[in-house]
Amino acid sequence: MNQARSNLADRLLSQREAAQFLGISTRYLHTLRAKGQLPFLRIGNRIKYRLQDLERWAEERVQNV
Repeated sequence: MNQARSNLADRLLSQREAAQFLGISTRYLHTLRAKGQLPFLRIGNRIKYRLQDLERWAEERVQNV
């Protein structure tokens, strides 16, 4: 089970998938990336996002009310 979770966490997402996961537009995703506020990988001429990086990024921004 840990192996399956690890494989899922290492999954690379496209820009559209990453935006959908975060609940934001692809344009805002690009803005965050351009400002250096969002971790990403460049593989050749493609931009990819690791699911675990997006989860961590989102958790860091959760505000406890």
